[in-house]
Amino acid sequence: MSPSKPTNELPATPVSTRVAAVLGIDPGSRRMGWGVVGCVGEQVRRVASGVIRLDARLPLPERLGVILREVEGLLDRYEPDEVAVETAFVRDNPRTALVLGQARGVPIALAAARSIAVREYAPALVKRHVTGSGRATKDQVGAMVALLLELSEPLQEDEADALAVALAHARAVSFAPVVEGSSQTVNAAVAEAAARPMTASQAWYAAVVQSASPAGRRKRRGR
Repeated sequence: MSPSKPTNELPATPVSTRVAAVLGIDPGSRRMGWGVVGCVGEQVRRVASGVIRLDARLPLPERLGVILREVEGLLDRYEPDEVAVETAFVRDNPRTALVLGQARGVPIALAAARSIAVREYAPALVKRHVTGSGRATKDQVGAMVALLLELSEPLQEDEADALAVALAHARAVSFAPVVEGSSQTVNAAVAEAAARPMTASQAWYAAVVQSASPAGRRKRRGR
């Protein structure tokens, strides 16, 4: 078992503005991706992200225990306002679906025990929110996540998927400009982004997603 290692984590500094923090989870019993984003209106910034790696040789109960301890640590450190979890998609193997369901249940139960709102998103919905297409490939999703969050370093696949889930939730829920209760770590990460105008890439993405939305399709048909 290798401990999760946050990447590009910003230091906690006192700021006056509070923001909404979302913890995105890409569940798995061998690798669990996680990503924390801070949101102020249309601005979204990556705070930290990584992958919880589990030894596949360990019995499932022990792996679930590792997931529990790791996710508890994330909840303690980043104090998310909401948690977004990708739903399981398993085509043919009932055992795989059962194991994945048990792994998904750990972060969901931990968040619920702390009265943190949990939202679940199907993989196709995550893809549609992030890329504009529910049939996007993993490479396309990862590339769009890096573009939207203005990341220069490569992301691990599970890490990118978790950030995509968090981004999908940020797109689906309209956060108020000021939300009380987020940690200073999250506030520090988003304080700069909140004051910046939308970049050209973000504006392009917003236009694509709006065009692909039901309202956008109705508007085009009405022309």
